[in-house]
Amino acid sequence: MLARSRITFLLVALFVALVAAACEKVPLLAPSGSTISLVATTNALPSNGSMTIVAQVLESAGMPPHSGTLVTFTSTLGRVEPGQVETDASGRATVTFLAGSASGTATISAASGGASTGANGALKIAVGAAAVGRVTLTATPNPIPAGGGTTTVVAQVLDVNGNALPGVAVNFAASSGTLTQSVATTDTSGTASSALTTASQSTVTATVGAAGGTSSGSTGSSTPVTSSAQSTASVTVNVNAQPTASITAPSGTLTAGAPLTFLFSVGIASGSTAQIRNVSMDFGDGSKVDLGAVTGNGLSAAHRYEDEGSYTVRLTVTDSLGGVTQAASAILVQPEPPLSVFTTGTSVSVGVNTIYTITAIITPSNTTVTSYYWTFDGSSPQVTTNPQVIKSFSTASGSHIVSVTITTSTGRTATGQIVITP
Repeated sequence: MLARSRITFLLVALFVALVAAACEKVPLLAPSGSTISLVATTNALPSNGSMTIVAQVLESAGMPPHSGTLVTFTSTLGRVEPGQVETDASGRATVTFLAGSASGTATISAASGGASTGANGALKIAVGAAAVGRVTLTATPNPIPAGGGTTTVVAQVLDVNGNALPGVAVNFAASSGTLTQSVATTDTSGTASSALTTASQSTVTATVGAAGGTSSGSTGSSTPVTSSAQSTASVTVNVNAQPTASITAPSGTLTAGAPLTFLFSVGIASGSTAQIRNVSMDFGDGSKVDLGAVTGNGLSAAHRYEDEGSYTVRLTVTDSLGGVTQAASAILVQPEPPLSVFTTGTSVSVGVNTIYTITAIITPSNTTVTSYYWTFDGSSPQVTTNPQVIKSFSTASGSHIVSVTITTSTGRTATGQIVITP
C-alpha cells in the first residue's frame, strides 16, 4: 500500500513538472484587442546605415501587456535585429534596423499574437538613393579662363530630412567638354565631385537615383515627413571673355638710337568677371617691360633700339582668371644717322673787347645731348647743358680756336670747332 502511494506521488510530481515546462516554452503574446505602434529615429538612411526602432504594445484598455510579451519584426528591405524581442515593463520592444547596401524603401512591420501594426502602421524607411531629398551642384572656378580650362564640379546630396547622404552614386553629364568621371559616390559629408575640362560653355547635370516621394511612419512625432525629393541638379560653366588689347607703333622714319613711343590700349571685355592682372610689352630686341595692371586708352611705353632692323613689338595682357590676349605691331628701324656738330658765332664789340655768342648746331636735330664740353685755344674748359656759350676776347689778341664736344644720351660723341678773330 505504501509503495502504491509513493508511485502515485511521483507520477503527480512528474505531471506538474511537465506542465510547467510546457508553459515555459509557450511564448507570451499580446492579448486580443491589443495595438502595436512603431517609432523610428529617422525616416531616411544611407546605404548600410542603421537606426533604433521601438514597438509600443498596449492592451485594449490602454495599459501595457505583461512584461516579456514577445514581438516579431519583419522588413521588406535590410533586416531587423533581433527579429523577435520581449517587451519591457512599459510594453516597449526595442530593435535595430540595418539598412543594407541596396537602395529602396523598407517597409517594417511588427506583430504579437493577434495584434499587428497593419498596412497603415508599418514604417516606411527610405534607404540609399531612395532617401534623396535634394541635390545641389557647384562649379569652381566659374567662369573658367578665356580659351578654356578645368573646373571642379561638386554635388551635395541631402536626404529628405536635410542631412548629408553618404554612399549614394551620383551620375555626372556635361553638354560639352570632358569629365574625369561620370559616376562618383558621395563621401561622409554627402559630396561627390568630378572635374570638367572645356573650352566652351557647358551645362553639367548631376543625377542621383530616382525622384523621392512621401515617407510615412513616425519619426519621434505623430506627423509624417513628406519629401519634396529632387534628384537632379545642373550648373552652367561659363568661359570668360578675353581681355582686349591693341598697339600702335610711332609714325614716320624710325631710327636706331632715337626714343620711340608706342601707344596701346587695354580693356576688360563686356560680360567678363575678371580684372587685368598684368600688361607686358616685348620690343622684339630682347627687351621686355612689365607695365602692371594698367587699363585704358592712349597708354604709352617708350623704347630705344640700339641697332637697325625689323622688329615685332608684342603687347601681352593677362587677366585674373588666366586669360591672355596679345596684340602685335611690326616696325622697321633705320640705321642711326651720322652725328655732327656745326659751330657758329655772333659778336658784339664792347670797347677793346669783342663778346662772342657761340652756338653748337647738332645733326640730326632730334638728338638728345646731355653735355657740351667747350675749350678755348685748347684750355679753359667749360661744361654746359645747353648749346650756347658766351666768351669775351680782346680785340688785339689775334685768332682763337673754340671747340665743343657733345655727348648724347646714348653715349655717342661728336666735336665741332670755330676760329674766331676779334
